[in-house]
Amino acid sequence: MKHKVFITSALTFALLASPVMADVRADIRANIEVKRASTTERREDRREEVRNNIEQRKASSTERRLEMQVDIAKRKVEHVKKVILATIERLEKIIVRIESRIAKIKERGGNTTESEGFVATAKVNLSDAKVAVDAFAGLDLSGNTAAENFATIRAAAAEAKEHIRAAHENLKNAVRLLKSVGVNAEVQSSVETE
Repeated sequence: MKHKVFITSALTFALLASPVMADVRADIRANIEVKRASTTERREDRREEVRNNIEQRKASSTERRLEMQVDIAKRKVEHVKKVILATIERLEKIIVRIESRIAKIKERGGNTTESEGFVATAKVNLSDAKVAVDAFAGLDLSGNTAAENFATIRAAAAEAKEHIRAAHENLKNAVRLLKSVGVNAEVQSSVETE
């Protein structure tokens, strides 16, 4: 049995050392190198493909984020516009009531010229506020950041709010004057009736 192992080992060694086996080994090494090169190329191609997919996902998510921010800004503009217009409508209703009060005091013989002036100024302020709201509603909200969009909204809404505050102040002054004129007119009418 020792002889068989020795003969097999000797034959294997002789075959491995032979020039034919050297060629076979060189072919095997060349095949391995080709496989390694093709595997490396495939790996690099796959890495490049993954990088491109990541970049595409980042770009699409950025676009979606920007679209969402612009949509939020537009909804904010609509909400603020609705609130400001509701305030303007309430002040216009108050103006109607003040004008009817002015008419009643005029019938009694009171002097309402200053109050009428304040009411006229308030009407001008409200019309300016409406113009500001219309300009505010047509803003371009395609800024790159949400902060820029909201800063633009705040700046545009501030103008309309200032006009509304001025109208409110004018209406307060008109009512104050009407109270004093109304009291004087009542005193005079009561004196005349006696």
